[in-house]
Amino acid sequence: MEAQYKHTQYGIQMFFVFIAAGVVIAAAASAAIAENRWGSAVVMICLYLLGLALFYSLTIELSEEKLRFWFGIGVVQKSYLLSEIQSVREVKNPWYYFWGAKSIPGGWFYAIAPGEAVEIVLKNGKIVQLGTNQAKMLKKALDLAIQPGS
Repeated sequence: MEAQYKHTQYGIQMFFVFIAAGVVIAAAASAAIAENRWGSAVVMICLYLLGLALFYSLTIELSEEKLRFWFGIGVVQKSYLLSEIQSVREVKNPWYYFWGAKSIPGGWFYAIAPGEAVEIVLKNGKIVQLGTNQAKMLKKALDLAIQPGS
């Protein structure tokens, strides 16, 4: 089944956070190696690379039956049946929402960069906000997908 909408957003701000963290981790790992603590250095570097692989992007995919989204390589992912969606609207989140996966009033927020999002209200009353640099396109695709008879 082909996706009706699919977009991957890469986090520019996250890139700079990962670069800064990488510099700190490289310095700490170098110091650990100099003290012959190779195990500590390897653990630090592996955790850094794992974080990078898990959270370098956010992909949102809409098929005929469900909305699915995931960070990075897909370990952190979520999906909802389109039949669970009650309504959709564009929102601009406050600056302090930043990025990541976090609890917000009424539901959950997922984003790789601050800014616009699409707020999805589920039939059970829960809210899911997906941060995206294509809010208008995602909202349009979702509106079409959840229309009765579509």
